[in-house]
Amino acid sequence: MRLSDERGLVGKLLVLGLALAAIVVIVAIDGGSILLARSRAEDLADDASASASQAYRDTGDEEAAKLAALDTIADADEPVRLKRIDVGRRRVTVVITTRADTLVVGRIPLFDDLERLTVSGSATVPRD
Repeated sequence: MRLSDERGLVGKLLVLGLALAAIVVIVAIDGGSILLARSRAEDLADDASASASQAYRDTGDEEAAKLAALDTIADADEPVRLKRIDVGRRRVTVVITTRADTLVVGRIPLFDDLERLTVSGSATVPRD
């Protein structure tokens, strides 16, 4: 006579293992999407600040520098929003925001901040 019934234990463990594997895959996909979106946004912010710093060097006009940064962002065709452009005598900083395309993270209010990304790029204004 058995004291405990072990029937169906393998099936339960298999279901549990598959559920854990699915969670790991989803976390990996969402994490990769967030990292990729951050990398693309950082590259775009760096490119925009470099473009703006070169325009500021060439013209000495802050508005021309801001327009150069805006043109770079518009040409990139990325889903980003410009938050701020700071043009100084020696440095140009561009701050942009974007949202990562995720499977689950964006649907959970607790993790919503992980999906929204704010990045900045800075470039030194080259001297003559």
